[in-house]
Amino acid sequence: AVVSTQSTGEFQTLHHYFKRINLRSPLMTNTSHITVLEEVCPRCRTSNYQNKAQRLLVNECGHELCEKCVEHLFIRGSAPCSTCKVPLKRSGFRQKRFEDHTVEREVDVRKRVLRDYNKVEGDFASLREYNDYLEDVEDIIYNLTNNIDLEETKTRMEVYRKENFKVIQKNRVAQNKQEAYLKERRLAEAKEAEERRAHERECEVQEEMEREERRRKLLDQIATSDRPADEILLLHKEEQQTLSSKSLINNGFAVSMVKKQGKPDATKTFTYKYEDPVGDNYGPSTTPSQLEQYAESVSCVTSAAQSAGFLRIYAVQRPLDDAYSGLFLFK
Repeated sequence: AVVSTQSTGEFQTLHHYFKRINLRSPLMTNTSHITVLEEVCPRCRTSNYQNKAQRLLVNECGHELCEKCVEHLFIRGSAPCSTCKVPLKRSGFRQKRFEDHTVEREVDVRKRVLRDYNKVEGDFASLREYNDYLEDVEDIIYNLTNNIDLEETKTRMEVYRKENFKVIQKNRVAQNKQEAYLKERRLAEAKEAEERRAHERECEVQEEMEREERRRKLLDQIATSDRPADEILLLHKEEQQTLSSKSLINNGFAVSMVKKQGKPDATKTFTYKYEDPVGDNYGPSTTPSQLEQYAESVSCVTSAAQSAGFLRIYAVQRPLDDAYSGLFLFK
């Protein structure tokens, strides 16, 4: 049975619920709502639920058609759009990327407009002129996307192309060079990353083989040697630590730290010695008797805190020092 809803919001809420629990919503059988939930060709009304292999294609107008309708309508290479009647070419169709056809149309329009309106900030005498130019570009894109003053906008673009032909060609060449450089850079980075991953895999395999070999030798030593097993294990542990240190340095992880710190001098010993901070708080200092007097009111010191070295006077010493600080500053 088909479940009816009171509003689009209720319908979408129910659909998201069925989608979340991985069930097919009974609402999806309602042909009045099928365009909300499924990708449907507007001409033949075939949905991706009926045909799993269906792909929707879009052209510069932003309206979608399935592959079969494109092959049927554009058998001669060009034909009007079945929705908006705009003349289209078959070569201009591509796979749909966005749900909203307005977004699809704006992406195509922006790409076509920016191919000609490709000036950069350096082509203008001031930043204000450049900002005005960018606003004009956005106005043109908006008009073409929403079919506002199409003839006037197209005429305006044609005049711009004629007046700025040399600048457009120069910037296109610069953009192509930049895109080629970026593509080459991405390929080089991808190749370097793949080589690094391959090297890491080889190192891991080599380390695993070495660990297995050391483990085999250790078992052979324990089985055949007359020395105690504890002594053999201790020597094996020291050898492992030495090999680990060498591996870190060879891999480059510890080189910078060794250069910064240098070799430690074993002849020098460093013993920490506490020294009371020296400074004038511009006020009277607290005496031990005052601390003891105020500390008697502190009764929340636990045995765990006392065992850790906490004394009751610590709770009152800082407040007293803060209270006395600065009393003699303006005498």
